[in-house]
Parts: sequence; C-alpha cells; structure tokens
Amino acid sequence: MSNTLNATVRSSSGKGAARKTRRDGKIPAVLYGPENEPVPVDIDPDQLVRIFRKTNDRNTVVDVEIDGTSVPTLVQDVQRHPVSRDILHVDFYRVSKSKPVEVMVPVTTVGRPAGAVLGGRLRLIRRVVRTRCVYDRIPSSFVVDISPMNIGDMVKASEIATPEGVEIVFDHDFNVLTVYGKKQRGGAAGAPSGKK
Repeated sequence: MSNTLNATVRSSSGKGAARKTRRDGKIPAVLYGPENEPVPVDIDPDQLVRIFRKTNDRNTVVDVEIDGTSVPTLVQDVQRHPVSRDILHVDFYRVSKSKPVEVMVPVTTVGRPAGAVLGGRLRLIRRVVRTRCVYDRIPSSFVVDISPMNIGDMVKASEIATPEGVEIVFDHDFNVLTVYGKKQRGGAAGAPSGKK
C-alpha cells in the first residue's frame, strides 16, 4: 500500500526560514541519496506520523511527492524537541529497485520452547538484525519458531530463514536468541531419567 507524503521544495534556508516553516504548521526536511543532490523540502509532520501509525513499521517506504513526482524513500533520521518530542526535522533517503539498502529488521518469535516445561526461559539477544535487500522486499520482521528449542539451544543469525532476495548482514555469525535455565539431572524421585 502506498504511503504518500506531500512535500514542497523550500527556496530559502537558515534558522529564520525553519522557524517560519514551523509557524506555518510544517517542518523542514531534506531528500537525499546516491547520485542526487540534496533537496530541501517542507512537509506536514502530522501526515508523516499518520503514515507510521498506520503501518507500525520503522522501515516503511514513504513516497515523497514533489510537483507531481513521487520519490520512494526511507526515513533515515528524525530530530525531535528534547522536551515536547515534537518532530523538528526529517532526513529522507532516496531508494532504488536496482540498489539494495541496509536496514534494521526486528526479530519476533512464535510458539513456546520445549525447554519451558523444565523451567527454561527465552532470551532474545538481538531484537533487530541488519538486513540487506531492495526497498520493496524489506520484511516487517523475521519470525522464528522457538517450539523445538530446549535449554541451552541457540539460534544464530545464519539460521534465520529469509525471503528470496533478502539477506542478514554480519561479519561474524552471532547468537540471536537462546533458551536458558538449569538443566535438570535425571534420577530424582518421580522424575524421568536423563540421557545415558
């Protein structure tokens, strides 16, 4: 679903121009990317907030529309007021279907670990992982089925299933989640014996 944000090119710059923009109910922003000069624009912050409330996804592709031309972008940086938390400035990064981008994608889980019956608990070591793909393939999350996991089991980044054209980026393979707890020894009265 398209998430269009209307923008107008800003002709003036400086703190005075930015203050005037905010008085008019808009905020200054910049549109930049490879092989393109930065374009200063003004946007409606409420419109941007509504887009992200609708998608609830940090990697939402925002189509910035300028003079009838729609430019697909990712929000690269948001500056907020330290007290009011109002948005003060936004950086939009131009994306292309021919060039992959790197984004941080959340890791979510389904199921209950098999080790939970012995008191095992899930520990999510990395809540997000760096991912590389073209912008229209960015997953909202990576879902890991933890049902088979016993105490002491771990899932590494390389073991997470990814859609076609999507890869998790790492220099050294790392643990993403684990089930931890004290392993029960066999032989206790009323308890099943352990492995021999």
